[in-house]
Amino acid sequence: MFPKRIRYKDLTKVFPDLLRLFLKESGQMPEDEALVRILVRSNLADLQNNRKPEGFNRDNKLRLIFPMNKGSDVSFYLYRSTRSEEVARLTEIISSFLRSKGMPHKVEWDKMLLYHYKERRARRPETQQPNA
Repeated sequence: MFPKRIRYKDLTKVFPDLLRLFLKESGQMPEDEALVRILVRSNLADLQNNRKPEGFNRDNKLRLIFPMNKGSDVSFYLYRSTRSEEVARLTEIISSFLRSKGMPHKVEWDKMLLYHYKERRARRPETQQPNA
């Protein structure tokens, strides 16, 4: 999460390297460099116009998602459908990258409502079926 003073357009300088770092470290770097350039270009166009970018929201093992936020809060998260140490590792790498570029931010862990919902369902005792 970024401070309130940070706007999407403030991410334009770091986003190309951020996306490439995400793709490389998550093992999702496309072989075709042209595809990477297209991903960067389309996201940069949104950022330059101070709009929420797509991020990397393909149906892959890890996603870089910019959520729809109320107001002008700027944030993104890494998503994987199951809990994974890989998310923690990649989060630390990206946070270190942002710090090195002078981008103020804070990391919040386990804020995904879907994870909390899944955990509650897993802990709920199964209701017994009546004998027929």
